[in-house]
Amino acid sequence: MASPITDPKDFARHINEKMLADFLRIQNPPINFDVKKGEETAVKKKRVEKDVVEHFIQTIENLADKKVRQWLFSEMLYINALSEQRHITNLENQAKEDNITFDIVDYGKCACHDERALWWYIHHKNVFDKYFERAETENFAGLKELIIKDEHIVETKKIADESKLIALGEEVAKIYENVLRGKKFRVANFLEKDCVLVRVYLENLPENQLIFTGDKEKQSAIERTPSVRSLFNTLFVYNPTEKTLGIRTSNPAENVPKLADIFGKRFLNCTYADMTERKYNVENRGSIQKLELTPEPMGDIERCYLKAVEYKKIGDTTKTLRLDIGGKQNYVGTGGMEEMINTVFKKENDVNDSGGTKESEWIPKKFEIKFIFKKAEETKGRKRQITAHLTKRGANLKNTPEDQKIRQFLKAKGFIS
Repeated sequence: MASPITDPKDFARHINEKMLADFLRIQNPPINFDVKKGEETAVKKKRVEKDVVEHFIQTIENLADKKVRQWLFSEMLYINALSEQRHITNLENQAKEDNITFDIVDYGKCACHDERALWWYIHHKNVFDKYFERAETENFAGLKELIIKDEHIVETKKIADESKLIALGEEVAKIYENVLRGKKFRVANFLEKDCVLVRVYLENLPENQLIFTGDKEKQSAIERTPSVRSLFNTLFVYNPTEKTLGIRTSNPAENVPKLADIFGKRFLNCTYADMTERKYNVENRGSIQKLELTPEPMGDIERCYLKAVEYKKIGDTTKTLRLDIGGKQNYVGTGGMEEMINTVFKKENDVNDSGGTKESEWIPKKFEIKFIFKKAEETKGRKRQITAHLTKRGANLKNTPEDQKIRQFLKAKGFIS
């Protein structure tokens, strides 16, 4: 499932009745849920019988304590957030890294990713919680990156100062206190290769009270608490090797300078004004001409070229135009893409009201760049090929060795920040 849910029933429909009962049983205190062995039907995905779902939801809603009800529905959101195949694979890998032995036979009874995510939550919550903090950090798309001067670079271990991290969370909370509602925040940090990642989770509840109102409650909210959702969080990525500070925040992105100030003052003895932001906007009209894609001769990338460009129409976001040279023998590489663009778009004075595509009506929104890697002489098979998608929010790159090399290439050229 793995999509944000507004109705808890949508999640429960994909969980078998026994696991729904186990979910309530492991809570503190345990909640009784009678298993009636309702019939299951297969409609695209396996779905639990409707009466079972209604009984499950009603059991929660009948609880006297409103906070407990809220906690349970929020935990279902957490579980749902990790119910994609990539998250399931990462949960399994997390267990292997931690030398956790788990019941593979019982785990094999799970019929869908929703059940597998819940299985980890029920049987190995430590694995679930540990991976939950790291989820969505394998992709740095949308990361706004700032270059830090040499004199402000510090060791990664100095970032893991608990008192400074709590103070960082409080200052981040103040930025959003008129936007979100609730009371809690949480700060988590961990190392990822050469980087230290700092996450600030913010609560967002549909209540009347504004967030972060009590200092005492802030200090006591350091453990993961109800509704401190990863659906809204601010991510800082500090890389002393590359001398960069990356910031990604979902609501709103224009707060990056304020967030950079907070992090810089707390840890780097500098402010946003002392940093340099890489600037390359895919949506600029001249962005294709500035897309210089020549790899270093001694590097691992053999060649790269602009494979496709996706345009959006100005004033009408529902209309897109995609130009792709894949499979077109008459076009080769980035130069071929420019030739195709000149063929598709007509000059303004060549276009009348009866036809033609005016270039002024469209702007590029996504580039697809094909990277072909060199192959070691002793290896067999095809050369490794990766197509990276470049938008104004960044690139869809993961943490594989090849993706990291592409990321370094795009950063060196100034195409991502």
